[in-house]
Amino acid sequence: MLILFNPLGIDLYLSAMPAMQLHFQADVALSLSVFIFSLGLGQLLFGPMADRFGRKPVALGGLLLYAAAAFGASRSDSLSGFLALRMLQGLGASASSVCAFTLVRDCFSGNAAAQRYSLLNAALNVVPAMAPLLGGWLTARWGWQSCFLVLGGSAVLASAWLAWKMPETRPAASSAAGPAMGMRQVLATPALRRYGACCATALALIVSYVTLAPMVLIERGGISTTTFGLLFGGNALLVMAASFLGLKLIGRFGQKAMLRYGLNIMLLAGVLLLALSGQPGAWHYMLPIGVLSVGFAWTLGPASGMAMAPFSQAAGRAAALLGCAQMLFASAVSAGLAALPLPGEWALGATVLLLAGACRWLTRSTAAIRENTH
Repeated sequence: MLILFNPLGIDLYLSAMPAMQLHFQADVALSLSVFIFSLGLGQLLFGPMADRFGRKPVALGGLLLYAAAAFGASRSDSLSGFLALRMLQGLGASASSVCAFTLVRDCFSGNAAAQRYSLLNAALNVVPAMAPLLGGWLTARWGWQSCFLVLGGSAVLASAWLAWKMPETRPAASSAAGPAMGMRQVLATPALRRYGACCATALALIVSYVTLAPMVLIERGGISTTTFGLLFGGNALLVMAASFLGLKLIGRFGQKAMLRYGLNIMLLAGVLLLALSGQPGAWHYMLPIGVLSVGFAWTLGPASGMAMAPFSQAAGRAAALLGCAQMLFASAVSAGLAALPLPGEWALGATVLLLAGACRWLTRSTAAIRENTH
């Protein structure tokens, strides 16, 4: 439940943006960037707080901040005020998101943790498949403000339910003075850097696909916005299905093997993007993207589990650094690829080969052996 408010804050009001632009008489696309930016950096604030004060108060406080900002956004008449509230909403989402990943590390380790991270990834992809349709229906029936009322109301209901049901999972050894590991020590841990790079790569490639898709499919490919929406939703369902399949396969083959499979599949997607570039229609882009999405799903869960494994007493800090790095790296890579004077397939295909290849080298057997000896 905690993980859902991150994508809901982005996807639910996408269909309402034209109506919002009429209301504010300005481009509201910046509200997405503001939300994502505060979502990334806010984790650096709330991760240490979760280690110091506990997971439950930070998670519930984040949800209530998210709800208050959403209710305020629904009544906003100025773009500057709306953007400020979106920044606060992103901060609230960062608190709930970092606590979701921290809870998994508190309760599970090894393959079991990797399976739960894959489950979080599956849950994340339910929202992009469903939220734009719900947002469009709400906007048509009650106006764009209803999207933010639903966001605020759902956060209030979730916080009430979690206040009743959610246990405190912070390890007992974490005293009020805070865990022994500081941010610098957490960042210096080889496993976090090595497998965190895989997490950041996987997210950056998927965000880049979404960023480049309108240019490749609508502007140059000539498909309709309706078809684009169906393809987008279908791929989100594919990621969800691949994540659920990954749950089973991690138990059978182990997280290290699944990480190798995921990276190899992403490399295959890079080859397909370059080989099929320039073909008419949508299949030349969405077929490789489907392959990339399976690789993404099979990479993110195991990589998250192995990145978080060393941090039984500083899970909040580790989750904060991991989440922030993923968000900022994905934003930078996707913006850079969109600015390149190259066809989207070429830009993305070359980047897939470069980044997934680098991660494959980082996680090679000799590197893992050297990490274990240290």
